[in-house]
Amino acid sequence: MKGGSLRDYDRLADRIRLHRQVDKRPVIIVEGPSDERILGRAFGESVNYFSAGTRNSALEESRALHEWKQDFFTCVVDRDFDDTVAEYEARQIPIHAYGNADLEAMLTISGAAAALIAEFGSAGKIEAKGGVAHILEKLHHLVEPVTLLRRANVENSWGLAFDAVDLRSKVDKKNLEFKVQGYCAALNETSDNAPGQKVLVQYATGETPLKKSPSCPRGTTPYFRGRDFLAFLSASLCGYCGTKRAQSVEPDILEGSLRLGGSDHLRTSSWGQELKAHIEALSGRK
Repeated sequence: MKGGSLRDYDRLADRIRLHRQVDKRPVIIVEGPSDERILGRAFGESVNYFSAGTRNSALEESRALHEWKQDFFTCVVDRDFDDTVAEYEARQIPIHAYGNADLEAMLTISGAAAALIAEFGSAGKIEAKGGVAHILEKLHHLVEPVTLLRRANVENSWGLAFDAVDLRSKVDKKNLEFKVQGYCAALNETSDNAPGQKVLVQYATGETPLKKSPSCPRGTTPYFRGRDFLAFLSASLCGYCGTKRAQSVEPDILEGSLRLGGSDHLRTSSWGQELKAHIEALSGRK
């Protein structure tokens, strides 16, 4: 590799190639530092982790390394609700996307959400509502309209700002009912290209079908964004199946608990075992 100034190595792919000269451990490119931390807890120091900052950056840096015939890395990112990851995978770029829409959703489906309900919920309320499994089923039902809207937003290029609307504010916490019309009205105000509340409601309820339903190639269902689920879970713990104050079960707090307790699952799950085998192959170990 030719020498150059530090500015020449501003691009992550260049810095990875430079680092490779002194450290031969396999490389995993991730979206951000939190991904580095949980993967580091799960797989130890046998890997070099590099944060790209965003999913698109991680994919682009991986594409560059792949085009340079570098074969010592893999890319771990969220699949999300568009087809971007599938397009990169079709180009044979080494990607090991999280199961479901993202890491939090994968951990939730694994059983971690049940543990959160048991830990933060009220035993009496949980029993009265039919148990943890019944509460999970209800939460999965609640998150479905948001999943449909996220995919519809991709298909129609509306530019809706989902993070601008607090899902919890659209939930009847006592009965755990999602106010879909109110949510769609608020969501419609987040973009000049929004199609109107009525159209959004039609997509949210399934009255207007999607061109392609979002799904996980690994077969995990239901498909959803982890933070959407955690927002509904947060609301449920403040009345429906718990007695917590909203500040004590903010989605960020639940996400932190999910990640802290999720490293064991990552390591032992089929997803983790596949990543471990790939890491060992890159290391030249059998």
